[in-house]
Amino acid sequence: MKNRASGTAEGVAYMRYYESQRPETQRICNDYLAYNLSAWWIKLAAKICNPFPRAFLDWAMEKKGKGVSGFLAVRTRLFDDYVLERLKNGVEQYVILGAGLDSRAYRFADSISDVKVFEIDHPSSQTIKKERVVKCFGKLLAYVRYVPVDFRNDNLLTCLKNAGYNPAAKTVFTFEGVSMYLDEGAVKETLTFILGNSGQGSSVMFDYIYAEALDGRLKSKVISHMNSLKFIFNEPILFGIEIGMAESFIQSIGFGKVEDFSPQRLYDIYLKPCVPNRAISDVYAVAAAYKT
Repeated sequence: MKNRASGTAEGVAYMRYYESQRPETQRICNDYLAYNLSAWWIKLAAKICNPFPRAFLDWAMEKKGKGVSGFLAVRTRLFDDYVLERLKNGVEQYVILGAGLDSRAYRFADSISDVKVFEIDHPSSQTIKKERVVKCFGKLLAYVRYVPVDFRNDNLLTCLKNAGYNPAAKTVFTFEGVSMYLDEGAVKETLTFILGNSGQGSSVMFDYIYAEALDGRLKSKVISHMNSLKFIFNEPILFGIEIGMAESFIQSIGFGKVEDFSPQRLYDIYLKPCVPNRAISDVYAVAAAYKT
């Protein structure tokens, strides 16, 4: 998990902000802190774009890949719903892997008062995040434990334990917007770590790209756009899972239960009820794995 605070995470934060400004009847997610935690240039871009008609901005976003904004909105909402549901089911710890500009620890403050929250990220990314949190709230919030980890030199379990993590406790993990930038070995290593260092009933949710989109079997402007960003942010896309194979991939690591959220399933849950004409990208999916 490399430094993403100055790269794609900033752009995705803008997308969350943009979605949060939609009329309530059309809004899929509401990340009301995305703007506050963003870089100055994202805030400037938001101010420049605000006078433009929303229909024009929606059209411009779709030019970079049909349904990407729809997927990002749905992904945020699904992860929100998942974390809140797990918190209600008695988890004792919440670990955000590659936390970046994730705002759930702050948006869900009322639901996590009795839960240990750990934000894990590269030291340089985390320094930026903490500065923005202080600017937003006037201080760092006591219930969030910031765990800087440089995977080239640091041991994740040691860093977590030093921050108060209990490997035997029931824990919810989120691993959002990261897996596609890792190789398959690193993804398996991360999932294996979660399985071996958390209590019974723990779970993790992560998003992924279909392997068919990476090798060209599934044609998509989205992948071409994402690959073009590697020259700016040095974040090439490395990992994908074959369509319909997420369950077997995850169960091969040792998880007992898996939920796979295909683009169609995500559309049916979140877009169809309120904005049925809105598209969702067909190259992304989300999976949740449970330690049973």
